[in-house]
Amino acid sequence: MITERSRPRLSPKARLRFDRHEARFLLLYPERGMILNEAACDVLKLCTGHSSVAMIVDALAIRHTARLHQTIKNDVVAFLCRLESHGLIESDLR
Repeated sequence: MITERSRPRLSPKARLRFDRHEARFLLLYPERGMILNEAACDVLKLCTGHSSVAMIVDALAIRHTARLHQTIKNDVVAFLCRLESHGLIESDLR
């Protein structure tokens, strides 16, 4: 379960890679891949296992001042929960 205190990181089976042909980042995992939009890529780049979800949201809120902090939080948590349900994100509570 992803919460504000979770410290998400990519699971060992997932890789964030830049595709030169698509000129975009992809989330690659066994026999599949996901093309990421800029927002999803921003979130995943911050999922190192060191930053909490709250810290990730704060960092994104600084970059995206036109969006409400609560909206960013809701979107980030929903995105990470979807990835966690597919085993692409792991998280620790510290």
